Amino acid sequence: MNVKGWVAIVTGGASGIGRETASRLAREGAKVAIVDLNIDGANKVAEEIRALGGEALALRTDITNLDEAHKMAKAVLDKFGQVDILANIAGGAFPSKMGSFAQSNRETWDLNINLNLFGTFNCTRAVVNHMMERKKGKIINIASVAGIVGQATTADYAAAKGGIIAFTKSMAKELAPYGINVNCVSPAMTGTERVRSMPKDFLQKQIDYIHLHRYGEPEEIANVVVFLASDEASFVTGANYVADGGITLSY
Repeated sequence: MNVKGWVAIVTGGASGIGRETASRLAREGAKVAIVDLNIDGANKVAEEIRALGGEALALRTDITNLDEAHKMAKAVLDKFGQVDILANIAGGAFPSKMGSFAQSNRETWDLNINLNLFGTFNCTRAVVNHMMERKKGKIINIASVAGIVGQATTADYAAAKGGIIAFTKSMAKELAPYGINVNCVSPAMTGTERVRSMPKDFLQKQIDYIHLHRYGEPEEIANVVVFLASDEASFVTGANYVADGGITLSY
């Protein structure tokens, strides 16, 4: 994929899909800023990239805070001088807080909306003016099949991910005149460390809905993200790439 010499910000880069995305972008020749609350994990990924001859920067950032997102973007610009790619990978649900909407509360909704939707908004807001000035940029957001078909017991998470899909399409229209491509990826359940730690009976119920009879691997989702970040996807914008093992075929 043609990203050599480009500068990428990858949120949630310390683990899972974010880690695989950061590593793959670095292998393709990009300079990568690994952004995460887990700074030890981010530093480890950065060290691995440097050990292979790449350039990387680790930054501890709370993406739910707009001021921190702006400070993060400034640190990347100070280090590398430009931002070509923003991969908004950070996000996720809160399994311990799953439950029916009738028993839900504002606290859980705020957690999901702030992390997923506002986290994506904040990081995009922090880099968009720079990209518009340069008339160049690739923004890739992580949504979910839950944002397409809905999901019982996690309406808050599904609503946040559905918002990301709508946000992606809106930004694609608004930023196209500036040469900026905005797309998103909607995975089904993916075998991150957090997912693998879930109860096996719960995991099996989810896998039973997937036509490929397994969950996705983080590198499989990262492959789609890196494609959308590259020159090879120069004519793709406003798209929602569904990487779900066929689960949406059942709806």
